[in-house]
Amino acid sequence: MQSGVADPKRVGIYGGSYGGYMVMAGLTNYPERFAAGADLYGIVDFETFFAHAEPWMSALSRVEYGDPDTQRDMLRELSPIHKIDRVKAATLVLHGANDTNVPVVEAEQVVSALKSRGVPLEYVLFPDEGHGFVKSKNRLREMAAVVSWFQKYLQP
Repeated sequence: MQSGVADPKRVGIYGGSYGGYMVMAGLTNYPERFAAGADLYGIVDFETFFAHAEPWMSALSRVEYGDPDTQRDMLRELSPIHKIDRVKAATLVLHGANDTNVPVVEAEQVVSALKSRGVPLEYVLFPDEGHGFVKSKNRLREMAAVVSWFQKYLQP
């Protein structure tokens, strides 16, 4: 970075759920600051999130994120998918196929958009998981994938 605090070639961003959203927000809003990211079951487009989320989740999320009926413009502006063409960082996407909190369509959009642009990408879909990974074998696979990803893309 210009301040000299960190070498952008060695900075990664990682998070799940809200943190996964922040990974994609960081990679799209600050593309020069990150060399790699790991997005775990994060929202990337509030429009598709609300369209595909379970009714109970959609109702709760209107209070947290905004109402898609009355705040559509704000939610569009906050959705990283609309700036996905700015992503330069190698991106790892992990998601559970049975996620009812953040539908898998969110991960699929990231994967499709980055793959079409040739951004270094890996997608790990857990067919037997929902929101978060609770099975020991999957938690081990998640951590191994994340550590391996950052080792590969953040080395000097």
